[in-house]
Amino acid sequence: MRGIRERIITYFGVLSLLGGGALLLVLVYGAPWLGIEGIHGLKEAEIVRALENAADLKKQSILTWLGSRRTELALVANSEDFAGSAAALLHQPAPPAPPEDLVRLLCRHLATLTRTAPDAYDSVALVAPTGKVIAASDPGQVGSSYHYREFLDAAFTVGASEQIGTALHDREPVILISRQLAVRDREGGETGEVAAVLVSVTRPQQSLEALALLPGIADAEGNQMILVGARGELLASLPEREPASAEKDPLLARLSRQAMTMTESARLETLDDGRRIISAYRYVPLGVAQGWGIAVAMDQEKAFAPLVSTKTRAALFGLGLIAIALVLVGWGGGRVAGPIRELRNTVLALEDGDLSARAAAKTGVPQEIADLAATFNSMAGRIEDSHQQLERKVAERTRELRHEKENARRYLDLAGTMLILLGSDGRIRMINRAGGRLLGGTEEELLNLDWFDNFLPADRKKEVREVFDSLMRGEQQLLEFYENQIQTRDKGERLISWHNILMRDEEGGIQGVLCSGEDITHKRQAEQERGELERQLLHTQKLESLGVLAGGIAHDFNNLLMAIGGNLELVRQAVEPGSSVTKYLDNAHQAVKRAGDLTRQMLAYSGKGGYSVKLVDLNLLVGENVELMKASLRKGAVVTVQLQPGLLLFEADPGQMLQVIVNLVTNAIEAAGEGGTISVATGLAEFQATQLGRSRLERKPPPGSFLFLRVADNGCGMDRATCERMFDPFFSTKFTGRGLGLSAVQGIVRGHGGAIFVETGAGAGTTVQVLFPVVGPPSTAEVATPPARRETATPRGTVLERALAKEAEGRDGAAVEKTALVAAPGDASAPEVKGDGKPGTVLIVDDDEMVRLVCRAMVRGLGYITMLASDGAEAVELFGKHAAEIGYVIMDLSMPQMDGMTAAERLRGIRPDVRIILSSGYSAIEEARRLSGQRGALFIQKPYDLESLKQVLGDKEPL
Repeated sequence: MRGIRERIITYFGVLSLLGGGALLLVLVYGAPWLGIEGIHGLKEAEIVRALENAADLKKQSILTWLGSRRTELALVANSEDFAGSAAALLHQPAPPAPPEDLVRLLCRHLATLTRTAPDAYDSVALVAPTGKVIAASDPGQVGSSYHYREFLDAAFTVGASEQIGTALHDREPVILISRQLAVRDREGGETGEVAAVLVSVTRPQQSLEALALLPGIADAEGNQMILVGARGELLASLPEREPASAEKDPLLARLSRQAMTMTESARLETLDDGRRIISAYRYVPLGVAQGWGIAVAMDQEKAFAPLVSTKTRAALFGLGLIAIALVLVGWGGGRVAGPIRELRNTVLALEDGDLSARAAAKTGVPQEIADLAATFNSMAGRIEDSHQQLERKVAERTRELRHEKENARRYLDLAGTMLILLGSDGRIRMINRAGGRLLGGTEEELLNLDWFDNFLPADRKKEVREVFDSLMRGEQQLLEFYENQIQTRDKGERLISWHNILMRDEEGGIQGVLCSGEDITHKRQAEQERGELERQLLHTQKLESLGVLAGGIAHDFNNLLMAIGGNLELVRQAVEPGSSVTKYLDNAHQAVKRAGDLTRQMLAYSGKGGYSVKLVDLNLLVGENVELMKASLRKGAVVTVQLQPGLLLFEADPGQMLQVIVNLVTNAIEAAGEGGTISVATGLAEFQATQLGRSRLERKPPPGSFLFLRVADNGCGMDRATCERMFDPFFSTKFTGRGLGLSAVQGIVRGHGGAIFVETGAGAGTTVQVLFPVVGPPSTAEVATPPARRETATPRGTVLERALAKEAEGRDGAAVEKTALVAAPGDASAPEVKGDGKPGTVLIVDDDEMVRLVCRAMVRGLGYITMLASDGAEAVELFGKHAAEIGYVIMDLSMPQMDGMTAAERLRGIRPDVRIILSSGYSAIEEARRLSGQRGALFIQKPYDLESLKQVLGDKEPL
């Protein structure tokens, strides 16, 4: 392929092969768009016509044969002699044995029929309706039961004078043809009854194969002709096949199925074993929706074998002609290509550096080639002269460039940032000293290294390499300034700020990229730390603002509930016992209690909820409460509980822990739905700072040992947006949800110094894990026990201690829901009861008028005298005037101008033994902490009811 001669031979050979092949294909297969029909198509059409003719002849021969048999049976049955004898035999009374002369006469008629056509009949019998053989061509059958009983049932059908059917005899198919013998009256007319049936039995293989032999088709090797019965059974075949082999032979199975489709067609088919056949099908009708099928098939490969041989010989002949033509073309091409090949060799020598190479002038070559050789020799001389001059100039310029390069290297090494030149293949072509120090190697080690394979993180190599390659191809614009991570040898990953410019040649082609990189890892880390601190500060301020808002709303809402609940108590006291309105008042009172629960959730989120710190057994709380919550499971849902035995006790509020368990498990049950799975697990594990950094709380606890509670479900899960907002107050994905459950959980866990982990995804279920720090068991802490075993102790000590005990008592079910702290019996601060048994006047101080009026009505209902004040200053003034008369002071803590704490101190300055009862809409614990250390101060949390007020004022009712 390197010379002209070879090219001419190759081109001519390819064209000859293509042309010859195309001609051969057209001759064999034809070209319909040119109106040319090929030999292959003609041969196929000829074979199809032969097969169809064979099938048609076979069909006609079978119909003729069946017609002949039916006519012969009809002639016998209708002959006077046979019919009279049969009638005489059938109509006489049944003797012990039939008359032998009549039987012999009938048998002779039937034997004569079989002898006249021995290939057409195996046997002929006259059968009575009972199935008994009356007469037969074989006298030995007389008196026996006829073998083909199923066919007899159809043969005796009234109106079916003739029947054609098939059956199996010794596993071989036989053809059955029947003719009815009708009962006639005295006038010779048919009565419609069937006296007997004349039945012939024929073996189809021996009877039908001689009817239409088709030389060259049906008897050729690999070909097949079959006759199929109405039920798909193989009646006859040529060459002969066993009927049992029809299902195992792919050819017979295919022909049998297609022959019974009651269609007549010719087609090319592929068998299950890969053979291809040409087949023709014909249908032989025998009655309504009944008939036989004929199939004639020929093996395609054997049918076209002569054509294949012809094609092979034609192809060999064409190839011989092409070979002769190629020899002639090669000889002519050599005469022209020889001088040109010599000139080419001279050019190659000059190209390899032999500047003295010249083309030799020869005689007898074409003039054009001689002129070309002379021109080449002249050009080679000028090239040799120019090359010598160029070598001198290159030597001078090389010395200058070496000096400039040394100076440029000094300038680069003075730079404090990394300077690197990447070639178009991504390899390092130049790097300064600062770059070597940053990457961890010398210039000699780093040169020619692939930048992307050696100095980029593994997850970024492919992406950055594709961008660089597209930049080198000019398909993408250069990013002059950008930042990315690199992988150094000794400093790990570093963040680099890049300034880049493209390096181009004189024609503007891109040669590489010159990059200046500054290590800003420490700078960026400092910025991120500062940003994270700012984010945490903003988040903390947001939570504090929400907490203040939630606490304020809860306080005001408790005042409203106080007014509503108090009025309901007063109405209940006013109505008659057993009145019909009592149940409505009870319903309203329950609604007030549920609203109070809602405010406690808001206080828990705001951080102003109460915490009664005790040693808590997490396994005990989880086990008891999860068992109770199983009653709320959906249909088919399953809860599994895995409690790690031997868990340490930890300091927590049992009531708040119960709220965490209930909220998490309730959410998991609702998310899992019907048939879902919920798992609850506890345990003790060590958590490192990296793990705790994933906590959903803004304050991360220090590393250490933590007790954990994990609640998981296989429900619908949450997407990223929903997961980010799941702890926001008043955010809920449930139609009836208030959105405070998880907010309260977050506030409780935050208050206990724990952490929260959430793992979820859309369609992947949700797992929530809360952590509580494990500390050494405090010596003064109380161990929380189940409510059923807890005894209520009388609180003593400071107001903080009594508030802690009382509020925990209320949450655990041992006291009423509304927290009320009472002075201990014998407390020196408790006021003396007057001699007449009355404790004195109650001063009610509250800035909310509704609360004042409701409280006054409730206190009066208990039999006390009341005074009212709207703020602390008014209370101090009123108390100064009536200090001797006032025995109790019920005072709100949060009031304008002068709050309850300041007013309480002023009152004690006037009369130290006065009994002061402070009230607030905030948590008892929150307010009690403000009064820590003051003995004699009592506290009642809003909203309170009449029973709570009665307890805080004293155990005795006033007279």
